[in-house]
Amino acid sequence: MNTRRYAVFSAKVIAAHVTTYFVAGAIFYQFLTKDFYTGPNPIFAAFMRTEAEPELWAHVTTWFLPAQILRGVLMAAVLYPLFDTLKTWSFGKRFVWIGSVYLVFAFWSAAGAAPGTIEGIVYMRPPFTGLVHLKVQPEIIAQGLALAFLISGAMMEAPRRA
Repeated sequence: MNTRRYAVFSAKVIAAHVTTYFVAGAIFYQFLTKDFYTGPNPIFAAFMRTEAEPELWAHVTTWFLPAQILRGVLMAAVLYPLFDTLKTWSFGKRFVWIGSVYLVFAFWSAAGAAPGTIEGIVYMRPPFTGLVHLKVQPEIIAQGLALAFLISGAMMEAPRRA
């Protein structure tokens, strides 16, 4: 294994994940999901730490970045064995494949019951209506596609000087 190439690739995947996760979360939180965390009926507070409880939220603010870095490390570790194959593919093929793998395996087909996942639709309690499952989709889809775009672009060959 080329350790330098792996480290550079991992750093790019980590940066792409942390950035897209934070940006998509910040945007869609404001426009679609804030009421699930705060307000008169914060249904996510039933199973998540939310900013409505500052003493619990402190844990999130402490561990948010390390957790997302770890997720990026794991993504890079799984993608890297395919690095040489992915490099031979066009940007578009890489983008569609990485985005699809992220959305299908990491979200829709995830084994954990969470809003928006197939397991969540089956197992979550009645307050988690179809609308709740639909309102989380844009954030996950946007983040997954942005992540795939950045990783696919990071694998492009730099133009060579003549």
